[in-house]
Amino acid sequence: MSDPIVKINDNVYVVRDRVVAIVPISSTISRRIRASNQLGGKMLNVSYGKECRTVIFLNSGHSLLLAESAKEVRKKVWGD
Repeated sequence: MSDPIVKINDNVYVVRDRVVAIVPISSTISRRIRASNQLGGKMLNVSYGKECRTVIFLNSGHSLLLAESAKEVRKKVWGD
């Protein structure tokens, strides 16, 4: 059985079952959702000062902004 908690980078861990989508930040859909999410206060920027490249959407309504590429994050979370 695979580990339910996944290490994205040194300081960021997520629960695999809570991840709904992993989207590159350049896509139009993620930009719209990101704009609407900023009003709700459920967005966490965990890029540590680097350029944001990926958004992880969680089933709790939270969004995580990451500096890693979407392909790298997908590989870590789902093993693709």
